[in-house]
Amino acid sequence: MSLRVRFTGLDERLRRGTAELAPQLGLVFLDEGTEVRAVKGDSLSIKKDGDVVVITYIREHQFYRMLSYLPGVLSGKPGREEKPNYRMLCYMADMSRNAVYNLTTAKRMLRYLALMGYDSLMLYTEDTFELPGYPYFGHMRGRFSHDELKEIDDYAYDLGIEVIPCVQTLAHLATALRWPGFEFQDTPDILLVGDERTYKFIDAILKTSTKCFRSRRINVGMDEAHMLARGKYLDQHGYRQPSEVMLEHLDRVVALCHENGFAPMIWSDMFFRMAFGGRYRVSEGEIPQEIIDKVPEGLTLIYWDYYSLDPGIFTHMVDCHKKFHNPVVFAGGAWKWYGFAPHNRFSIESTRMQLNVCREKGIDNIIVTAWGDNGGEASQFSVLPAMIYFAERGYAEGDVDETKLEERCLECFGLGFEALLTLDAPNELPGVSVEIGRPVNPCRYLLFNDPLEGLLDVHMDPEAAPAGFAKSAEKLFKYKDDPNFGYIFDTLGKLSQLLAVKCDISIRAREAYRKGDKSALLKLAEETIPEIISKLDDFTQAFRGQWYAENKTFGFSVQEIRLGGLRARLESTALRLLDYAAGKIEKIEELEQPVLSYNGRTYEKGSLPYISQMNWRQNVTGCVI
Repeated sequence: MSLRVRFTGLDERLRRGTAELAPQLGLVFLDEGTEVRAVKGDSLSIKKDGDVVVITYIREHQFYRMLSYLPGVLSGKPGREEKPNYRMLCYMADMSRNAVYNLTTAKRMLRYLALMGYDSLMLYTEDTFELPGYPYFGHMRGRFSHDELKEIDDYAYDLGIEVIPCVQTLAHLATALRWPGFEFQDTPDILLVGDERTYKFIDAILKTSTKCFRSRRINVGMDEAHMLARGKYLDQHGYRQPSEVMLEHLDRVVALCHENGFAPMIWSDMFFRMAFGGRYRVSEGEIPQEIIDKVPEGLTLIYWDYYSLDPGIFTHMVDCHKKFHNPVVFAGGAWKWYGFAPHNRFSIESTRMQLNVCREKGIDNIIVTAWGDNGGEASQFSVLPAMIYFAERGYAEGDVDETKLEERCLECFGLGFEALLTLDAPNELPGVSVEIGRPVNPCRYLLFNDPLEGLLDVHMDPEAAPAGFAKSAEKLFKYKDDPNFGYIFDTLGKLSQLLAVKCDISIRAREAYRKGDKSALLKLAEETIPEIISKLDDFTQAFRGQWYAENKTFGFSVQEIRLGGLRARLESTALRLLDYAAGKIEKIEELEQPVLSYNGRTYEKGSLPYISQMNWRQNVTGCVI
C-alpha cells in the first residue's frame, strides 16, 4: 500500500536521499499528500501535529532514522522521541576477503544503514581499490575504481552517511605484496619499515583516499603485525624491539596523514601484544608508560573485541585504553566471518555486555565490524539482526528487548527479527547455543570435511547432526519466498539440506569398511553419494546466484575451486568404495588410519564436540595444498 506524502523543509541533499528511500518505505510524493515537515533542531523526534507530521533532527542521518517511523505514524501509530547515545555509529564491511560489493549492494546497504540510524561506513580495503602507479595492486581482486568509490561516497552523502577510508599501512597486505613492484616487504604480508618506497606507497594510498572520499578521517589499520621486524628488516638492521619499530613507523604514517589532511585512527592491538607476549585481551597488567607517551597525539585508538563475554576482562581492557592520551573507539563484531552462515545470537550476546561497559566508561564512538575471513562466504545482509541491535542501543536508555527489535526489523527491512535470526540455523545443531560461550561453525567445516580422510569426524555428533541439519533446512525454507531476503534463506536451506546427508558420510564409510560390510559400502557408493552430489549441485547453484546478486564476480572462482574439489572427491570416494566392494583393491588406506581430533583434545561421550575451524586449506586434507 502506497502512502501519499508531501515533504517540506528539505534541502536538496535530504530531498535526494528521501527520494532513494521512498520506494522502500512505500512513500509516494504527491502535492495533495500528507505534509511531512523536516525541522533541524536540537532534538530527535517524529510526531503528528494536526494534519502535519513533523520530523525534528539534529544530524542528517538521524532524519532518515525518523523517516523509518513515518509509515507507522501515518498509519496511526504514536510518534516517537529519541536521544542519541553515540557520537559515531559506523558499520565496517570487509571488502578484502574476495566478496567485494557491487554498486547495487553498496547502495542497498547504505539505505539500510540510514534507516537504522548509522552515521558512517567503512569499506575495509586492503588492496581492493585502484592505486595509480601500482597496476598490480588489487589485480583480479574486484578492486573498486575511483569512479565507483566516488559514486558510493556521493550516495552515502545524500543519506547523511560519511564513508571513512579503511586501509592497511603495515600488515595484512599479502595479496598485494606477492606481486612485482612490491619488493619493499619485511615479511610476505608486512611492509618494510624505514624503506622510503614504503612511504611513497602509503602516500599514494592517502592521496587516492583524498580524491575518492569527502571524509577527513581514515583508518590506517596496523593490526596483527605479529612478525614485524623479524624478516628483511632483521637482515638489514639487526634485532630491535618491535615496539620501537612500530612507533617509528606510526610517526611516519601519522605525519603523512596530516600532510594529506587526514585525522588517522588505528586498531590498537599491537601496543598490547608487544607488552603482553603477543596477547591482546588480558585481565591484568598495564601498558608501559614509555609506550603510552610515544603514541602520537591526535591518533584515535580502536579497541576491537568480538569475543569477550567476561565483563572483568573487557572492563580491564577499556581501562587500559583510557590511560592513553588518545581518543578511544570500540569496535564490536557482527559475526559473518565463520563461513556461509552468520552468528547473530552470539554477536548480540557479546555486544550486550560490551556496550553496557562502554556506556559506563563514557565510550560513545562505536564501530560494528563484519569481517569475511577465508572467502567472504556469508551474505552481505546476513548480520542485519546484529547490526540493528547495535543501532537500537545507540538510541535507547539501556538494553533493547526482542519486541522492539522485531518492530524495528519490520520497519527497516520488511522482515522481522525472529525470521532474520533464522539465518543462524545451519550452525545451531542440538546442544549448540550462545551459552557455550563461543561460536562454532559445523556447517562450514563439515561441508568441506573430506569424505574419506574425515579430519573433522570427531567434531560432530553423528547421532544428532543429520537430523539437526534437516531441521535447520525446514526452518530456513519457510522464508525462501521473501521478496528481499528469500535468496539467502534458500541458499542456507540448501546448504543444510546437503549437510543432512553429507555430514557423516566419512563416519558411515569407515564404520562399514571396518565391519567388512561391503553391501553397506555399495549402498553408500550407488545411492548416498549420488544424492549428496545432487544436493551439492543445488547448493552451488543457489550460492552462485547469491554471490552474483551481491558481489563482484571476482572471488567466486575460489568457491568453485573448493566446491568443485569437494564434488570430485565425492565422485572419487564412490569409485574407491565400488572398487573395494568388487575386490579390485585390497584396502582403502584412508579408512585404515586412526581417528584423531583436529585440536588434540579428547571428547567424552555426551560432551559437545563442535569447534570453530575456518582454514579451508588446513582442514580439507592432511596433505599439502
